[in-house]
Amino acid sequence: MENTNSASSVKWTSRLEFVVALLGYSIGMPEFWRVPYLTYRNGGGSFIIAYILLMLVCGLPLYFLELALSQYSGKGPWRFWDICPLLRGVSIAIAVINGLSGVNAAILEVWAFDYFVNSFKTVLPWANCDNDWNTPVCHKDGSKGDTAMYASINNNNTSNYNIMNNASSTMLNNSAFRHPVDSVNEFWLYRILRISDGFDHLGSISVICVIYLLVIRILSAFSMVKSVKSIGKVMYVTALLPVCLILVIWIRALTLPGATKGMLYFVSTDVTKLANTQLWTEAAFQAFMTLGPGWGGLMMIGAHNKFKTNCFRASIISTSATLTFGLFNGLVVFSVLGVMSEEIGVPIKDVMTSGGFSIGFIAYPKALSYFPLPQLWCVIFYLVILLPGLDVMVVDTEPLLMVLEEMFPKALNNRRVSLLAIVSMVMFLLSLPLATQGGVYIFLLVNWYTGTWSVTLICLAECVIFGWIYGTHRIDRDVRLMLNRPLPAIVRFSIAFIMPVFLTCLLFISIFTYKPPTFGEYHYPVYARAIGWGFILAAIFPIIIFCVWVVKNEEGTLCNRLKRLSRHTEKWLPACEKVEDIHRDTEQLANYTWSQLFWFNLTGKGGLVINKSREIVPML
Repeated sequence: MENTNSASSVKWTSRLEFVVALLGYSIGMPEFWRVPYLTYRNGGGSFIIAYILLMLVCGLPLYFLELALSQYSGKGPWRFWDICPLLRGVSIAIAVINGLSGVNAAILEVWAFDYFVNSFKTVLPWANCDNDWNTPVCHKDGSKGDTAMYASINNNNTSNYNIMNNASSTMLNNSAFRHPVDSVNEFWLYRILRISDGFDHLGSISVICVIYLLVIRILSAFSMVKSVKSIGKVMYVTALLPVCLILVIWIRALTLPGATKGMLYFVSTDVTKLANTQLWTEAAFQAFMTLGPGWGGLMMIGAHNKFKTNCFRASIISTSATLTFGLFNGLVVFSVLGVMSEEIGVPIKDVMTSGGFSIGFIAYPKALSYFPLPQLWCVIFYLVILLPGLDVMVVDTEPLLMVLEEMFPKALNNRRVSLLAIVSMVMFLLSLPLATQGGVYIFLLVNWYTGTWSVTLICLAECVIFGWIYGTHRIDRDVRLMLNRPLPAIVRFSIAFIMPVFLTCLLFISIFTYKPPTFGEYHYPVYARAIGWGFILAAIFPIIIFCVWVVKNEEGTLCNRLKRLSRHTEKWLPACEKVEDIHRDTEQLANYTWSQLFWFNLTGKGGLVINKSREIVPML
């Protein structure tokens, strides 16, 4: 019989639903632009090599361990830290990070929803230059451009073009706009974003965007009413359907001139760039952001698993599928950029005039304009794009709800609907500034600073706890009890040696080589960067404050307090009552010295072996 608790007693109805939930967790709407953007930013194939390596060697081990230990204990993001009460504040940090990310993700949905609504128009508004938001440098399919006009623009003579708003005029003075700009790019900048001059000028709020925000927040709330019972069903559609449509888009792009050139740009490798620390830093951040260790979502998903679920196989399937999708999506995006480059007559690196972040919102609308009945294809595509975006909002909000439910089980027992309504309303109100003309600058600032250093610190802390405090010898026992197999050697070695060293180096290198965010050629003011660092501190402070608080309330010398608080509590038990006795019996043999633990981490020898008869063979 499995132990249950108020927050994680509901289980996934099938193993397939569990795997699909993992895919929905890792393949969200941001993945449609992150991997292509970072590949574009870091010169192609060199980034891909680093990204693949880090996903497999660093991302997968921690991904599996978060799933395995939450499945073993049946504990969500708050109660999970019975494994190390000293760091229970990490769960509060996770709630803060997910809250910020969930607020930010909502505006991505709004932008996609705006495209969806505009797809119903008789003429796709991004396929022509006849709109009041277009600038004189706008280029549409089949147009040859106006040489005299471009010369006039390059001489800064823009006074005759009264159709431009202030933002368009400001961007036009940018050197990036001294060549033709595709109509799709202008639609994104001046119709969807209605972009202002900068972070200092938020401009007016869009009423229609506010309505879209409210609708999207209500839809995501309905998806979570019954926790995993409703989330699992939703993700069958939201996680799988986008892949099929992107395959169709890629096939169509391959029939157009320039597609091959774009794909070759995507995979072309300059091995000298592998010596660039920025490339490895961004590849590492992306690997952890894609798979999601340190965010709490995996703990939430694992806690709803049945005790015997093969989470190792599911981890390999999900990681492989996510990695394949990210690279395939990048290939599709770059094939379209190649087509755009061929049309406009500019190098691929100059196609993007609004910063690489915009890459997904420009490439796919362009690709769909080449299809017969483009309106129909656009409606289908943006409906499909909205679905993984809902996944992101759900997996950002559900861990936050689970932390609150586990922190206050008595107060919030059977009050999920009320809690969900309050949390959804607060997140809606916090997202309103993103609906302004300067919303894209806020979005990029939050996206840049949330989920980087703070999540890396959480992952580093987990590596130390799993590898050296709780110990891989105990994890090996736990995995054997669940899966009847030992802890994989690559997971053991990576979590104990590779990842602690790598993540420590990553933190120092990324901090010392830190570059503030930009949007195209726009640079944020100093105070905006300070706000960004505030987002990081908002996640780190709860860890420090809670750590100080629990140490202060513990009795004994400081050394003894730290030692007791670093060890798992008596509440850390398997979620299956049948193996509780084995768990307790092995604990008597699991107090390894540092040298014994080091030897096990290095070789895998000298662990607590449980044979087929459930007999414990002590350390050799």
